Amino acid sequence: MRIYYIFGINKYVSNLYREQEYVLYDILKGIYKMNKTDIVLGYKFFEQFAYFFNKEKLNEYIFNEYKDNMTYIKNINRHIINDRFRNEFTTLVVYNSHIKVKTNLNTSMFFKLLDKATSNLFVCDFENHDYFWLDNVSKMLV
Repeated sequence: MRIYYIFGINKYVSNLYREQEYVLYDILKGIYKMNKTDIVLGYKFFEQFAYFFNKEKLNEYIFNEYKDNMTYIKNINRHIINDRFRNEFTTLVVYNSHIKVKTNLNTSMFFKLLDKATSNLFVCDFENHDYFWLDNVSKMLV
């Protein structure tokens, strides 16, 4: 099971770290592993280079795109794909600061949709030390 955290990076930081993803990953990993007592500091640092999602708007967009798909289920703000043909089980939850995607595959059907919905998305899998710009991966998805 892969757990991806997707962050919206502002365009200036995105242009700066587009070719140096490992630096951006290290910054986000540092915030992710930060002590709970330093949460205010982490929040202030995070808002300097990332943008926050409009949860309602993004949830509505995802729902409208997938509502007619038989493999899709929505429960409050949790979006689920259970596609037996692709052998994919994925859940997606939109938070203000990030999007969390849990999937049994290396990629998800949600990736292409998220790339169309917003720009400069940086994806991190902190457990597997994996990171990438979503637009680079969504171009390869069918």
